Amino acid sequence: MLRDLQALKEEIRAHNDIVDVIGTYVRLQRAGKDYKGLCPFHDDKRPSFHVSPTLQIYKCYACGEGGDVFKFIQKMENLEFLEAMEWLAKRAGIPFDRHRLSGEGTSRREQMLALNRLALEFFCQQLQQHEEAKAYLLNRGVLHETQKLWELGYAPASWDALLTYLKKKGADLSLAAALGLIKSRKLEGSGFYDTFRHRITFPIHDIGGNIIGFGGRALDPAEPAKYINSDASLLFDKSRVIYGLHFARRKLARDVPPVFVEGYLDVIAAHQAGFTQCVATLGTAFTEHHARILSRYSPKVIICYDSDEAGLRATFRAAIIWESLGIEGAEVRVARLPTGEDPASLLQQPNGIEEFQRALDHAVPRIDFLLERILERHNVQTETGRSDALAEAIALLATVEKLSVRARYADRIAFLHPLFGKTGVERVIEQILADIETAALHLRGGQAPRTLGYPLTEEANRGPLREQPPLPAFRPTSLPQAPASSLRNALPGRTTKRGPSSTPQSPSNVQEPLPPQQLSRVEKAERQLLRALFSAEWRLRLLEYLRPELMVTPYGVKLLDWIAHTPPQADGTIDPRPLLDRALAEEAQSSEKTSSQNSFPFSRFLLEILQDSAYLVSNEALRSEVVDGCLQQLQSYLLEREKRELAQRLQQAVSEAERRDLLEQYHQKVRLIRGSLNKAPNL
Repeated sequence: MLRDLQALKEEIRAHNDIVDVIGTYVRLQRAGKDYKGLCPFHDDKRPSFHVSPTLQIYKCYACGEGGDVFKFIQKMENLEFLEAMEWLAKRAGIPFDRHRLSGEGTSRREQMLALNRLALEFFCQQLQQHEEAKAYLLNRGVLHETQKLWELGYAPASWDALLTYLKKKGADLSLAAALGLIKSRKLEGSGFYDTFRHRITFPIHDIGGNIIGFGGRALDPAEPAKYINSDASLLFDKSRVIYGLHFARRKLARDVPPVFVEGYLDVIAAHQAGFTQCVATLGTAFTEHHARILSRYSPKVIICYDSDEAGLRATFRAAIIWESLGIEGAEVRVARLPTGEDPASLLQQPNGIEEFQRALDHAVPRIDFLLERILERHNVQTETGRSDALAEAIALLATVEKLSVRARYADRIAFLHPLFGKTGVERVIEQILADIETAALHLRGGQAPRTLGYPLTEEANRGPLREQPPLPAFRPTSLPQAPASSLRNALPGRTTKRGPSSTPQSPSNVQEPLPPQQLSRVEKAERQLLRALFSAEWRLRLLEYLRPELMVTPYGVKLLDWIAHTPPQADGTIDPRPLLDRALAEEAQSSEKTSSQNSFPFSRFLLEILQDSAYLVSNEALRSEVVDGCLQQLQSYLLEREKRELAQRLQQAVSEAERRDLLEQYHQKVRLIRGSLNKAPNL
């Protein structure tokens, strides 16, 4: 018996090439002699899953999973070894009698699959006998051949048609109830009734082609539930099942992006027309499980939902989920169909195939699509319309992670801002990016973004910040978690009950600081790096690189010197309170000697760095790319400054030798600025 089992195993293995089998689950790419892709067994961001066609094995070098084709199917389909053998034998067309080999009875899962197949036979028989159901499918453009391929059926209007059929076949009714084929009569005592009545039935397959459930489309227009699905069971969980994937996987394995449509008939019509990359969820919202299943095939997806408000909301949610996976190259595009059309209706028209192909070819990134809809909904010729459109656009762009992408779109919507045309475009973009980051902080904190309306006058927009932004993930651990207005009183040995004379105060007639939108990018970069110096994570690494000439402002040079000469605490952080005390004391002494003060105080500069606000590049936990970007800006600014100084000296040069030397230095600075050598260190 064991010899027969081993021989059969090798025969099955020989007819199931591991690359072909795994390629129906994972998008594989050639990598030398092997293939690689995203691992289906863990949250893989970069291809770490390798398949060897020579050895017929797979191995993930991130999570450690590995084995042969049998082990892979066991893991993916949650099967026992003999069940996996049977699964692969069926795929290869090899006869396999598991029960004879194992001596075991039929498992509950197998009984459920057999019961679903029995129900399918009944529904298909009924379709051939019901003219209304056949006419409905033909009117929707579903050909007879397609009906057979997708095994469409019809559930009679009777309350016990399927129930009677199952009884005649000796089926286990309790198992049928567990599958959701029939339901218990709770109000009328014992007994069951059919779940699907007077509906077109759509069998739902798993990736291996097994029928795990059914969907039903009502033929009666008065029926409140247009679509219903089987109940959740051992076989079926609609939040984890993608309709049509069993048919679509072959095309998706060829690196074709999946196309999400809304309903059963949309999928079937698309496949019938040759668009076999189309799939759908089962009347439920797009979930992370759906995204993870499909992302094994491609990092890109096209969404082709209805263009009504419900469809737009579904598109937005699906896009956010897909992009949040963090997979390299993840991209969501939206295909726009003619108004009032869905894939099924469009593909019935004479030029429907060409129109649908054109929609897929011209699918646009989801931000472009939703931004266009925002601009269409509001009258941007009015101040109110521009304000409302800008608020919606900022909420939308807050869902974008990449700062470079945010900046590109901020430039596109700059014309909506009330300061547009009254100040430089770069200042407007800076303000928009700051507001996007504030909205993003709310999203990351699990809070709904606050209303992002804008004052309609230039003066109101240039006023000081009126609201303390929410606390971000990153703050110096030694800094009290209190608003900036009460920070002085929160210092050691001080309370808010003391009189005004007990705490040194900054002069009241000092010059107001610039609003955040008035700061340049390089000034914000300087502040961001100075803030990072208070943390144990970045202090030593940044002190090795930062030097006074890299600073942009005199206060930046001063604070860098103070921090560099301040001993760290036991946890490696810098306590900001002694520095703030020192600054306040210096300013108090200065105010006693002079009757007026025209400069912006250093203590205010320090407070703006320590508190969370739009005066910084980012209020979130610092990432290496943010720090590297800030360093690059300071370095580029220094090179630009040195280039200008060299240009002035070049004009004043007297001798030819001096001119040649300065000219060579000048060209070297230009080359550095162009980016050939000025990459910031990877901290």
